[in-house]
Amino acid sequence: MKFEKENCVGSKPAAFSCMKLPIRGSKGTGELMVLFDSGADRSVIGREKAESICNIEPLEESLKMANGEAIPITGRCLFSTTLKDNTTKQKCSLNGTAWVSPEFRGTHGEEMIIGLPELQDHGIGFKFARKKGKEKGRDRLDLSHCVHELGI
Repeated sequence: MKFEKENCVGSKPAAFSCMKLPIRGSKGTGELMVLFDSGADRSVIGREKAESICNIEPLEESLKMANGEAIPITGRCLFSTTLKDNTTKQKCSLNGTAWVSPEFRGTHGEEMIIGLPELQDHGIGFKFARKKGKEKGRDRLDLSHCVHELGI
């Protein structure tokens, strides 16, 4: 999958990528703008989006966001999605737990953050392209070490 920076307002070339993905839960599937963030120690989703795709397991906690703001966590949502790399034709099945917050507001236009635990658990990395010269390219997720690779 390649960066879709035009869909992530204000995003900068860093260790994250943002894209629209079908997120599946116990109640259904929703198309969400997802930010992959290697600096996030948890995956997070807003309560409204979570309610539409999964049965939320209640939980009371707080989570400190990258901007220093603490937001309440009111539950957990089990989710899954499939990542596809159109360049290499690789597919990777990803599942995990997103922490649910009624106050989550993505700063880059995202509706969900998939954080480091899910990336590490599934062997998903980032491949940064050259920014100059003949080999100039686009940054993308690296699915080459995916532990849940799907046949094509």
